[in-house]
Amino acid sequence: GGAWWTGRDDVVQVPVLAEAALDPLPGWSAEGSARVEVADDGSRELVLTVEGGDADGFREVWLIDRDVTKLVSLGVLEGGTGRFVLPADLDLGEYPVVDVSDEPFDGDPNHSSDSIVRGILDV
Repeated sequence: GGAWWTGRDDVVQVPVLAEAALDPLPGWSAEGSARVEVADDGSRELVLTVEGGDADGFREVWLIDRDVTKLVSLGVLEGGTGRFVLPADLDLGEYPVVDVSDEPFDGDPNHSSDSIVRGILDV
């Protein structure tokens, strides 16, 4: 005898803490989306998708305060999608703006002031 096993592709739903649509800034024709997922261990990841917006240099991902005076770099976006681990003590209420910038290869770690897309997380 034998048993018949029917497998299913179970989709694991990851809790989403916040989401944002990313709109192009002047001079750019790109769009995207961002969401913050929460893992079982409580860690958070920013999951980002950007379509268009080919940079002259490289694309860097930032979280910025509403006054656009304080910012935190999360890393480089390679390709159209990326996942970025958020620091455990980073308050998304204080840094709700998601920004992707075009950064030149000049060795300067500061924001270039040339943003491709931007949106505000609904925290």
